[in-house]
Amino acid sequence: MIRLRKVYLIIAILPFLITACKKDKPEELDVVLSPSVPEFFGSTKSNPNFELISDAQSKIKEPQDLDFNPTRPNELWIINKGLESTGGSTVMLTDVGSPNQKYDYRQDGNAWHFMSLPSAISFRHTGNWATSANVLAANHQGGTFTGPTLWSGDLSIYARYAGPGTNGSHLDMLHGSPYSMGIESEMDNVYWVFDGYHNHIVRYDFAVDHGPGNHNHDDGKILRYPEMPVIREPNIPSHLAFDENQQWLYVVDGGNKRILRMLAHSAYQSKSLPIINEQLADHWEMAGLVWEVFVPANPELINPAGIAVKGNRVFVSDYNSGDIICFDSDSKVEIARINTGEKGILGLTIGPDGKIYFVNALSNKVIRIDPN
Repeated sequence: MIRLRKVYLIIAILPFLITACKKDKPEELDVVLSPSVPEFFGSTKSNPNFELISDAQSKIKEPQDLDFNPTRPNELWIINKGLESTGGSTVMLTDVGSPNQKYDYRQDGNAWHFMSLPSAISFRHTGNWATSANVLAANHQGGTFTGPTLWSGDLSIYARYAGPGTNGSHLDMLHGSPYSMGIESEMDNVYWVFDGYHNHIVRYDFAVDHGPGNHNHDDGKILRYPEMPVIREPNIPSHLAFDENQQWLYVVDGGNKRILRMLAHSAYQSKSLPIINEQLADHWEMAGLVWEVFVPANPELINPAGIAVKGNRVFVSDYNSGDIICFDSDSKVEIARINTGEKGILGLTIGPDGKIYFVNALSNKVIRIDPN
């Protein structure tokens, strides 16, 4: 996911200790440190601590991703995979990591459609959030009627009955991206999506949401970027992260086992596209995209999944190896990596405390990395 959030971070940087560094690591990167960037550095003889934040006792089950709500202090949301036939669910943790931590488990009344096999979650500064769906047909009756869903962070709205004639509690949904493997917010109601059915990245603008449980999608705008092809890894999400300062969108290209990045607004509208599944305000193919391979496929990157960005550091999780790898965004060089010892890591994010949090889909855990 590039997960630079407007979380209004107050960073308290303490030394992380790496377990392994690449041989070509520049020596100066050990000492040139930003006071606002969490990273691994120091001796190879010690390891950071892994603090269990939540697990199955708090109804964490096959978690795919996580993100902090920027509108309320120390509030962390986790998205559970669930079943295609019943849909996923969320667990909201408050007072994260403190003795007063509590959890709030919820499932929307029509998660069967609006949150079928969710692969990722992304919050916006408004407190609203969106999910992507790793399913071909959200109606489960054939076709390709699937895409990202917009939700409210208002706890009196989300997963609550919205009144007669309504359908679930969602704020909006667009249906042009089956097998979506990741999602990341950009601005307002605009989100980037990994479209695993069409094999490219798509920019979704929900514009004005239709309100809880309603269905008017006519103002939706969809831009497609086929010049940077991606391939879906069917059972492992491919998360995204957006660097708002540099305007790079980082993409885990799971099927090709590499990391890409694209300059968000470098392309232009080249061709108007036919409408897919519903009436829209705009549907365009984009051309002239500036993009590059940030990390090529290599033996040390087995199954990349989660991604987060802070300052000039890019963090990537490897589902298979259990590694979390830190890259320099300017040089593209691997700074360091830490092995969690746990296969199954998917989404990761940087919390308001400057520490890295991640989910493990196999052990049903939420973990925080603390300095030793």
